[in-house]
Amino acid sequence: MNRAKTNRSEDERARSEMEIDHILATEEELLPSSGFVSAVMDRVRQEAALPAPPPFPWLKAIPILLLASGGIVWSAVEMVRIGLPGLDLTALGQSAQSWLTNPLPPLSALQVRSLEQAGWVALALGTSLVSWLLSRRMAGRGGLL
Repeated sequence: MNRAKTNRSEDERARSEMEIDHILATEEELLPSSGFVSAVMDRVRQEAALPAPPPFPWLKAIPILLLASGGIVWSAVEMVRIGLPGLDLTALGQSAQSWLTNPLPPLSALQVRSLEQAGWVALALGTSLVSWLLSRRMAGRGGLL
């Protein structure tokens, strides 16, 4: 029975392929409308006549990228410094030790949590403001600030 089903499905498949081939062979050739080619070529000529876009302002972007990467490195150093309280700073020298020590008085856990949250909010607001100002400076003056 499976062999009969297989033969029937192969016959149906061959018949449908023949029908598709017949439909495709009798189909008329598609031609574009009379003004299509000239309209497309006119548009291509218009695009070719436009001046080249201005180059990316790398001289303005490089200091910004350097400043951002410096901030990321500084943040990483601070996170390591805060995260490793038992770090032996004697090997780093006295100037590095005084720079890395925390000058703040001891705070309660509630005060520390509040300060951390306020710090993250301030960082987010500052980052948003700086990115907005830099994008406005690169795009040109718009009247605000």
